[in-house]
Amino acid sequence: MRKLIVICIIALLVGPASAQTAPRSNTQTGAAKTSLTPSAAGQRSNSSNSRSSTPSDIKAAKNSASNNAASRTSQLPAQSRSPQLQNTSSTTRTSTTRPSLNQNATGTTNTTTARNISNNVKKAPEVKVAVNPVRVKWMTLEEALEKSKTDKRKIFVDVYTDWCGWCKRMDSTTFMNPAVAQYLNEHYYPVKFNAEQQKDIVYKDKTYQFKKNGARGYHELAAAWLNNRLSYPTTVFLDENQGVIQPLPGYQDAAKMEAVLNYFGTDSHKKTPWESYQKNFNNSGTGQ
Repeated sequence: MRKLIVICIIALLVGPASAQTAPRSNTQTGAAKTSLTPSAAGQRSNSSNSRSSTPSDIKAAKNSASNNAASRTSQLPAQSRSPQLQNTSSTTRTSTTRPSLNQNATGTTNTTTARNISNNVKKAPEVKVAVNPVRVKWMTLEEALEKSKTDKRKIFVDVYTDWCGWCKRMDSTTFMNPAVAQYLNEHYYPVKFNAEQQKDIVYKDKTYQFKKNGARGYHELAAAWLNNRLSYPTTVFLDENQGVIQPLPGYQDAAKMEAVLNYFGTDSHKKTPWESYQKNFNNSGTGQ
């Protein structure tokens, strides 16, 4: 009697369990299709029947399945796990070739060296800067007077001031002209004279001094040469005995200065009017 009761209870328990697990086993086999063998399907069905009695068993079964899947994945070789990544990296390494440092873009060998570069580079042509070899040999008035004692010459005096802009212009243009500079050096004693210097100067046994006049002042010798018409620049021509031939006020360009130097240097002023001399000088380049 007890055996019959036990058999009935087992039949009642097995009947609903098999009805509950049958659809699930069909779903799993449908999803797996041909991947599972009949024996494996039977084994999975039997295991499902034995594990689907309670929710805790179902949860444990899920965890066990995930662990089994992880263990199967970890046992796979590295190549089967990420074949695409390995193929991509191997393709990148084998397909890309770096050009040699001694090859150019066309693949030919480049034999350029530092020595070849220096030999192939064309040197820039040397630019010859025109240098004026002739400069006016300026001197002080004392030096010119001392030289005149042994070698008589006319004295050319450039009367200037430090603030005079046209004086500086003549220095950079007129007196830089080779013809003007050469004629001054050969036929005159060229003197630079600051009209506002404060040093006493003895000239022809007379002492000349600086005179204060307003914010500035003037030197008495400059006023004597310029006939008290203080204008700068002014060039003064003195004869061999230091007598004033003529002061010439204002800026003079190189062409005008060359003609005037020749005019007084050749004593043409004693016999030829300036207009006639200048006309002949400009036409022939020399005075008469």
